[in-house]
Amino acid sequence: MEISDTELRLLNFYRASELHGGLILGQLVRRSRGGELLTHLTRHSAEEVHHALLWTETIVAVGGQPTPTADTWQARFAALGGPMTSLCEVLALTQVFERTVYRHFTAHLRRGGTHPHVQATLRRMLDEEKYHLSWVARWLKEQEVRRGALVPRMMKRYEGLDRTIYRQLLVDYEWRAAA
Repeated sequence: MEISDTELRLLNFYRASELHGGLILGQLVRRSRGGELLTHLTRHSAEEVHHALLWTETIVAVGGQPTPTADTWQARFAALGGPMTSLCEVLALTQVFERTVYRHFTAHLRRGGTHPHVQATLRRMLDEEKYHLSWVARWLKEQEVRRGALVPRMMKRYEGLDRTIYRQLLVDYEWRAAA
């Protein structure tokens, strides 16, 4: 089964974004305290970096070549939303982004003509994304109890930015869900 250059570019974007996210979470690990939080952050970081490896292997398996790129979801967010300075900000953004990733990967999996290697990678990642969504949601609920309306306001802001970024990504990567 052939895979288009456009889809290879998209897979490479996935690869680079997974790596970027894993490295950001890894930096949080270096600055965080608390056994449970460190356990979740470390696992999450490691899984995101591993996802980058899976996308690299998938790109090669379908006949493509991974290419260096600075275009990641996180870079687009930083350009639009500015820097984040706290653990709460990063994890609120992570939750918003992971929800979008889950929905998008589900649509990509269901998309007609998706290469079997890509489907297998998507299935594997969707299972792991459930863990990411659940632990971060629990942590954010705890923060909401401590910080009140700050967390929902942050989430709402990030959801708006995420929608803007996602709409542009669909255009830039010529995404057609029903392809």
